[in-house]
Amino acid sequence: VTIPDNIADIMTLVVIAACLFFAGRRIVQSEVRYITTGQDWLALSIVLAPFLTGFLAYHQALLDYQLMLIVHIVSGEIMLAAIPFTRLSHMVFAAFTRAYMGSEFGGVRHARDW
Repeated sequence: VTIPDNIADIMTLVVIAACLFFAGRRIVQSEVRYITTGQDWLALSIVLAPFLTGFLAYHQALLDYQLMLIVHIVSGEIMLAAIPFTRLSHMVFAAFTRAYMGSEFGGVRHARDW
């Protein structure tokens, strides 16, 4: 069972819009711009690339389909390989981090974390 094409397109466009929002936020807000590094831009680009290239490949909107498909696959592999070495690992370890912080502040320090 697969999701309908229009739903997949909407979900892809939401991710692309979110990446553009966060890129714009890094440019516009001075306090975010101050702490933004090249690694942050790289991580944002790594997340954007598979969605953008997949959308363009499916709709055959730019360049050759075969080339866009290869770029899409390679960018997806780069994103998967980058997860353990970048801040993208937060999406995998969020539950563990929350559990650790709860036990650290509640059980060990007898403090409330809220």
